[in-house]
Amino acid sequence: MASDIVSGHSLHYVTVMDDRWKYPSIASDLEHPDLVMLPGPDSERKDSLNGAGAFSLAPLYYSARERPLPEPDNPPPHSVEADAQAIHRLKRLRESPGFRLIADSVLLLKTLQLDMDCPPPQRTYVHLRLKSLLQQKTGKPLDPDHLHITFTTEACPSVDEQGRERYSAQLSLTELALECFDTSRLEDLLRCTIQDTPVEPTTPSLTSRTMFRLIADSSWADGYSDEINAFWRNHEATYRVLARLSFLDILARQFARKRISHDGYHLTLDALGFKNFPVTGQSLESASRGDYSEIRMLSLNGQAVPGLFQVRSRNTSHCFIHVLGCEAAICEYISDNPTHMAQKLLDELNASTLHRLWLSQHISVESTALVIETRVIEGDLFSHLTDAQKALALDQPATQDGAHVIDPLKPIARALTLAGAVDFWQAQPPILKRIPSPLKISAHLMGTVIHKLHGVKLNPDHVFIAYRSGTSRTPLGNIHQPASHVHVPSEKPVSLSEALVNNYRVEYPTGYTDHGGRSVVYQDPTGKGTWSPDQELPVTAEAIETQIKTIDFLALMTGRIDDFWERQADTIEQALKTTLMTQAVICLKQGSLLRSGFDAVVNALTTAQSRWLTLGFTVKSSFIDGTEQLYCAGLLVLEDSRTSHRVLYQAGLPKAFIEFRNNDGLKEYLRHASADEQWRNAVLGYIAQHHKERLEYLLKVWAGTQAPTPPASILRPWTDVLYNPDVRKALNHSWLERQLPGSPFTFMRQTLKQNALEDARQQIVTSAQVSLRYWTGRLNHLQLLLAPMSFLLTPALIASLATEIGIASLNIAAASQPGSRHEEKRQAILSALTLGLFNLAPFTPRLMGALSKISAPARSVARTGSSALVRPMNLTSSLRSSMSPRNTRLEKFFHTDTLLKLWTVPAQPIVGNLAIHAWKLGRKFLLWTSSRGQANTLVISTHGHYAPWSGTVKIPNGTQVHTYAPHGYILSDPKLHRVVSGKVATFAISDASGNTLAMPPSSLPSLVVTDKLMAGTALPGRLKNYTLSKFQTTTDETYQDIAHIVRNSNVSPFRHSLPPTPMDILTVRNRFAMSAPSLEELFNTLWELGIHYDRILLVHCRCSAIDELLRRAPDYHAPLLRPVFITTL
Repeated sequence: MASDIVSGHSLHYVTVMDDRWKYPSIASDLEHPDLVMLPGPDSERKDSLNGAGAFSLAPLYYSARERPLPEPDNPPPHSVEADAQAIHRLKRLRESPGFRLIADSVLLLKTLQLDMDCPPPQRTYVHLRLKSLLQQKTGKPLDPDHLHITFTTEACPSVDEQGRERYSAQLSLTELALECFDTSRLEDLLRCTIQDTPVEPTTPSLTSRTMFRLIADSSWADGYSDEINAFWRNHEATYRVLARLSFLDILARQFARKRISHDGYHLTLDALGFKNFPVTGQSLESASRGDYSEIRMLSLNGQAVPGLFQVRSRNTSHCFIHVLGCEAAICEYISDNPTHMAQKLLDELNASTLHRLWLSQHISVESTALVIETRVIEGDLFSHLTDAQKALALDQPATQDGAHVIDPLKPIARALTLAGAVDFWQAQPPILKRIPSPLKISAHLMGTVIHKLHGVKLNPDHVFIAYRSGTSRTPLGNIHQPASHVHVPSEKPVSLSEALVNNYRVEYPTGYTDHGGRSVVYQDPTGKGTWSPDQELPVTAEAIETQIKTIDFLALMTGRIDDFWERQADTIEQALKTTLMTQAVICLKQGSLLRSGFDAVVNALTTAQSRWLTLGFTVKSSFIDGTEQLYCAGLLVLEDSRTSHRVLYQAGLPKAFIEFRNNDGLKEYLRHASADEQWRNAVLGYIAQHHKERLEYLLKVWAGTQAPTPPASILRPWTDVLYNPDVRKALNHSWLERQLPGSPFTFMRQTLKQNALEDARQQIVTSAQVSLRYWTGRLNHLQLLLAPMSFLLTPALIASLATEIGIASLNIAAASQPGSRHEEKRQAILSALTLGLFNLAPFTPRLMGALSKISAPARSVARTGSSALVRPMNLTSSLRSSMSPRNTRLEKFFHTDTLLKLWTVPAQPIVGNLAIHAWKLGRKFLLWTSSRGQANTLVISTHGHYAPWSGTVKIPNGTQVHTYAPHGYILSDPKLHRVVSGKVATFAISDASGNTLAMPPSSLPSLVVTDKLMAGTALPGRLKNYTLSKFQTTTDETYQDIAHIVRNSNVSPFRHSLPPTPMDILTVRNRFAMSAPSLEELFNTLWELGIHYDRILLVHCRCSAIDELLRRAPDYHAPLLRPVFITTL
């Protein structure tokens, strides 16, 4: 039997080669097109990563001590588009049973390490060393395969196949170096004579003898042996797992193609310790064995045959012979005779070209006592197979023919192929689509609600609720008792999904009757909320509100979030882990992660001794909550406890991994990265919503792209350290670090879960919040009504105090609602402080003085509107003046093309035969001009005040603004006709260039004249943005009076006076449900209509609204000018 084995091998191993072993591995066949680009938006592979077989020659980035392998001499052209066959093959690989065992496992990263560290074949190794040596000696990139050395001998000629003797041999440098690996061949070459000629003609100093001596003295054989030993020392366990994976995947394919019986398939799984095909990569590391199978391996002369074994059933004696890497039909027979089993194994060995090649290289042909036996394997099968493969690799002889080299990666070729099919770019974990969000859950619930009410399944995001105003409105009350509270419903459409999140309530008009107004439910297929009558649904808004009231959406959403993140904990953490591994491979390819960092990441994922840190920032979102230590789940640091080396993992970025030598490098990178908007958005994606605004501001301050907010007190800038400690830390580039006690993926999951809960509590509106908002608004309105009376009537003061207590209680309750509630907490503190001021107010001297002034005789009439309370009112005359018919028409405004509505006060020959036009400037202003044309001067006659939040407004170009009172003062009524006739002294004149005091400073002994006193602000070319309101009443400064004043400014009825100066007058209209306009709105309206004035006279108060309400604003009486008369001689 032994002679049959040897003879069969000697006859066929040279001329007959199995196609599977004649070329590189199967993985190489798949991946060596180097670049695979798949077109289209499909889910197939679209990455440009090299496959498993090409990782060893990929353009990786190595550290200073790691030398990458050079590129092939003639690399194949890169393919831009993959053909359909490659796409189909990748799809089949990803559907393979073994693919899921490596795709989401750390085994993928270990596979890449193994493939990169795998030593090249001897010929390639020697070729590279020779090229380096020739480059060093000659300075030229020479090819050692084209350089030869001739050896001659007189005593030991070689005999060829025809029997002719040869006394000389010409060897290339590569062939010579390979011959030197064998010490006996090297001794034979040393005894030969060398033709001492230059190896390369242009380098005469490098002779053949010198080159041979350099090759003979080199330690390349030992170096190659060291690389082989290092490879097996570092990757033996990975090789064993990959061999098991390759075998299992091929076994599943054989079973699917009916090349192995059902019993043989399950018996083989039992031999490997599995009841069924494994589903996780961790199970591949199991070394258990089944109870119903027996495993045997063949040995020759005590040496185990690699890649060949038999599985036998202990119950039925069914035997199945497997050859690693072979997908042919399994040899199946029944026997319990060891001799027969050995014969069957020998038959499979003879049928395998690989094993015949192994026989020729590792089993001596001259052996007369060839011992053939089968051994029962105890323990892990693949440990024995790996040991046999390791012995084969360590004893690999040097050969001149690369086709006769046994590929050491052949048993794991299928696993390498599966690793090369992993999609690193387009893979999206399915768990992302299952993450619960308020709008997603709300859409599902409201879809059920609309189906219940309407009977049809509709998309709740395309069903809207909106209030539609009617054809007309009638105010409630009368002129003596108007409605005290007015509310206009919002007409903004709200989708059903948003309605549940916002806890929708039907709005009704208050203070007036809206004829035909109603809330409608309608459908808009575009999702924009556009209303049309034909899309209205037969469902009432009240029915939707009733259904929403029955759903405790916050409790439901909180339960869904908690249930999802806890029940799917393993899946979520595996998805996070897979993403990190994928990013590690991509960064390794891109060069941002070196091989040392890649090894550190792999070690951190496989061992529990790794030190993971998370980075954080100090954030102070509100003054009430104080500072918070905010740790970001998207910024993780892998730290080496022995060195200062650090690897930063920044989730959500293209360059997810970056290495740093020390902490200073990390600090400098964070400073530069925080200036990048994409980097900030990626970091903010792992932060709760209510912290994002503040953290983004801190990151901008950190990067230096935004200046920090000035201190609250210029005189005490050191207080900013107390008020904004997070800004100080950002300016100092200080961050927080915390060591993670367990898995970083557990920390990421828990942090993301907490963020989801906080966002839900912040976003979802509860029924309690709706009630608190409603009653807070009503009490605030009641407080506004009681405030003026509380200074005069003791019962009103008591009621106001009780109302303030209620407001404070409601604000405190609102601040305790779920969520961060920074604004509600701030409002609660303000309410508490206001309540405290109410309690202390009666005891303060300032308030006592104000109360005494209230009881004193009234001061001069001021432009505060209170004078209207003491004027007698004739109801008949009021109705006659306000309800008289006006012929409103549409005309162009003089020199402009703007069409405006106007009505005309007819001319009166007694006081001047000149008609007056009243132009309507929008809904808020009324402009009075003569019929002759526009004047150059505009007088603004209104009430005025400013609030603490009032800003400034730019003075129109080419316009002078005249003011008649200092900033902060109440202007006592100077009478409009005196202002128009020029009898009232102007206080200050402001324009784009600055401010000018219009009266001598000596007349203002108690005032320090500043820009703020004159313009309300220190900014040049700007004015305080005063709020304006209507001053005119039915008895004082009526519209008839204004018409007379405008007419008199154009045609003076008096003789011996100065020539008239035409002036126009602007008043504020008092329209229903109209907010008070500001000075900025007035300037913008004039600019939009193309109306310009050289001078604008502001005749209104300039005091603070709070001081005016508390009756503590000072008065200012504009001085009158002495009239000038012209006399005739």
